[in-house]
Amino acid sequence: MTMGRRALLAVLVLPVACGARTALLLPGEGAGGGGSGGSGGGGATPLAVVCHAALQDGAPTPTQGFCTTRANQASVVGPEAPVVAWAVAPFPIPSPEDYLPAEMVVDASGRAYVAINASPMAPTGTANQLFAVDADGSVAWRTTFDSTIGPLSIGRDGNLWFSLYLIADGNDFPASSNVTGLSPDGTPVVTIAPSVRSFSLMAIASDGSFFVGSDGLARIAPDGTVLWQNDYGQFGTSMVVGPDDDVVTDENVFDSAGTSVSTSPPGEVLAVDSHDTVFGLTANPGGSVAITTTDPSYANGIVLEGPASNIDAYELALAGDGSALVLLADEASAPGLTKAHLQILAVEPWGGHVRWTTPLDVTLPYDPANLTTHYGLFVDAAGTVVVTAGTVMGLDLASGAVLWTLQPANATSCLRPAVLGTGRSIIATQCDGTVFLARDP
Repeated sequence: MTMGRRALLAVLVLPVACGARTALLLPGEGAGGGGSGGSGGGGATPLAVVCHAALQDGAPTPTQGFCTTRANQASVVGPEAPVVAWAVAPFPIPSPEDYLPAEMVVDASGRAYVAINASPMAPTGTANQLFAVDADGSVAWRTTFDSTIGPLSIGRDGNLWFSLYLIADGNDFPASSNVTGLSPDGTPVVTIAPSVRSFSLMAIASDGSFFVGSDGLARIAPDGTVLWQNDYGQFGTSMVVGPDDDVVTDENVFDSAGTSVSTSPPGEVLAVDSHDTVFGLTANPGGSVAITTTDPSYANGIVLEGPASNIDAYELALAGDGSALVLLADEASAPGLTKAHLQILAVEPWGGHVRWTTPLDVTLPYDPANLTTHYGLFVDAAGTVVVTAGTVMGLDLASGAVLWTLQPANATSCLRPAVLGTGRSIIATQCDGTVFLARDP
C-alpha cells in the first residue's frame, strides 16, 4: 500500500441500479494468487489477497474481514448448498437490547470464539461474555470480563488476542486498557499494559507486534515495549493494516513508522486489495455511492449517474477476480420487523463498469443494534459472494445469480453476519444467543 500516492485519488460514483456487463476475468482465469486470512494457502481465485499479518495459518476466519486488510476475502472455500448441522446457545439472551452484537473468529481446528459485550441499556454490573464452541457444537469454555472486549484476532501462535478496556462515565475514550492473550483452552497467557494512551482497537502486524489505537496510535511489541506512538487525533471503529504495516483509520493515514501521511482517508468503509491499493466506500446524499482508491489507474474519474435511493447501510468486499462487491441496504421499519431492499453490485474498478446488480427484498426480525450489524458481505476462495441479510445467501461472482439460501436456526431472532468455519462450513450468531453451523449435507 503506497501511501505516497494517496493524494492521487480516483473516484467512481456508482448508480443504485445498472445493467449487467460481461466479466473481464472470472475465477480460475489469469495468474494465480496467494492465500488470505493468514492461512497462507491456496486461494482459488487469481487475485486473492495475500494476508501478511501474523495470523494463524489455516484459520478460516482469524479476524474481522478475514485479514487486517479488511478485504472481506476469505482464503478457504465455503459450502455449495448448506443446511444447519447444529445450533447451541452457550449464553442465552432474552433481551437483545442488553447486549451488543456478537463478534466471532474461527481457528484452524474449527473452534469458534464469540465475544458479546453488554450494551448501554444493560443493567449495571452486567458482565461481558467470551466463550468457545468447537466444530461439533460442543461448548469448550466460557468466561466473563468487567471490561469491554475489543476486536478478536487469532495469532500465528494460535492464541486468541484482543483488547480489554474501560470507559469512565462522561468520557469518549477508554480510561484504561490492555492487550490480552488467551490460549485455545481459555487460559490467560499474557496481559500487556503498555505505557501509551488508552485504546479500544487492536490489530496484529506482520511481525506479531500490535497496533493499538483510539485517541492516537501506537505500535507495541509482544513484551509490551512501545515501538512508537503518536497523538494524531481521534479515530472511531475502523483500523485497516496493509501488507507493509501501514495503517489507515477513518481519520488518518500512517506509514509503518507511525508518521501521519494524510488526514484524508479515501472513504468510510476501508479495505486493501491484492495490489496494495486502498479502497474506500462512502454513501453520498441522493443515493450515489463513491468508491475511492489510492491508485489513479482505477476508474479514471468515470462518473456513472443513477436514480436516487435511500441508503441506510453499506458493505464492501474485494473479490479474487479484481472486482469490488458492494452491498446497499434501504430499510423500512414496521412493528416487530424490518423490511429491506438490498442491492448487491459487482464493480470493475479499472473501468468503472458495474458488471451486475442483484436486487433482494428481505424481511428481518426486529434488531435493536446499529444498522450496519444487520448485514454481512464476503467472498470465499471459490468466488461465491456470501451475503447476510435476514438469511445467508450465496451469489455467483460471475453473474450475481443466487445459488443458495440458508435460513437461520431460529427464524424469529435477528441474525448477525455469517463467517466461514472449517470443512466448507458457515457459522453465525443470532440476537438470542444462538450459535449455529451449516454445511453441505
